[in-house]
Amino acid sequence: MSLLPVMVIFGLSFPPVFLELLISLVLFFIVRRLLQPTGIYEFVWHPALFNTALYCCLFYLTSRLFS
Repeated sequence: MSLLPVMVIFGLSFPPVFLELLISLVLFFIVRRLLQPTGIYEFVWHPALFNTALYCCLFYLTSRLFS
């Protein structure tokens, strides 16, 4: 359960988890940009699946940070 309030932007109501999703998305793009030059994607069997798992892990970490 998050302690963040409901966000209202231009009359649209967003749940508190929306902020966590956005933060984890920004972290995902940063981590992915840092991993690409290292050549780790050459050892990954399915890059899209790896990216999905990476985003899920980052979302879990940010949600644990905010709760």
